Amino acid sequence: MNTKLIALSLLICVFIINTTNGKTKVSLQKAFDKKYITAKAVCKGGLELDYSVSNLLKDSVLIFIPAGWRFNSNAGKNDYQDILTVHEQILVLRPKETKKFDIKGYCCEATKSGPQKGVPYTLGKIADSSLVLLARYLNTHKIDANTEQYSVWAISDGKETANITSSNDSIAALLRTFVATVKGEPLPWYTLLKRARVSSSGEVSDNPVRFKADINYSVPEPCYSYCYIVDANGQKVSEIFGKWLLPENTAYNANFNVAGLKKGEYKLVLEGKNTPLFEKSFKI
Repeated sequence: MNTKLIALSLLICVFIINTTNGKTKVSLQKAFDKKYITAKAVCKGGLELDYSVSNLLKDSVLIFIPAGWRFNSNAGKNDYQDILTVHEQILVLRPKETKKFDIKGYCCEATKSGPQKGVPYTLGKIADSSLVLLARYLNTHKIDANTEQYSVWAISDGKETANITSSNDSIAALLRTFVATVKGEPLPWYTLLKRARVSSSGEVSDNPVRFKADINYSVPEPCYSYCYIVDANGQKVSEIFGKWLLPENTAYNANFNVAGLKKGEYKLVLEGKNTPLFEKSFKI
């Protein structure tokens, strides 16, 4: 038994030595600069790339793709969405080996067309400083893919920081705070959950789901009140409730479905005896 354990330990040691020594370890940028590798990036459909890498060295190579690496569409007049990696990826190649790697990332150009299968991409470069800060944050925190996508859009496309939310909002709240700080803006007073969907052809859409906010108000006496939503033209588009409000209650935890509302500017209004108790704008 002891002999088998010793033999197994020796094999593990040999494996560790072989995988840590005799390898050139570099960042992707350095591998390009030093001409250690050549590469080709082609869209697999959606936000995934086939990244074909050829090792030009007589030594094995270990390459780090850093969080915050941006692959740019390279399809001439047909300009597709760029893809941002937010998690560090490691590529390992044997001497003179050519190998394909599956690179996944997020859309960082929401207004452009979704990438089609076979569309060529550049070999990539480090993104701007704000996106790199975000990517490094996401690389060290466990967050669901939908929330990660909306955090990328909040910086790359100026979308609402309020869309950075999830079922576990304690985690998303920290990310919202981080993104608001990077953007130099105050924290939003509400959250609005959306779901991003990527079709097989690469088209990205986002759909509103649920609005949440903590509202404070005061009434001097019991009064029957209404809470409703108006659009940019002042037209009532949804009624949330009608009920009695009491002086001893000063808070309302708004939590309602907004799936039927179109994109645009809205106001949430809490009104008692034709007098607004609360009125604030939000965006879908």
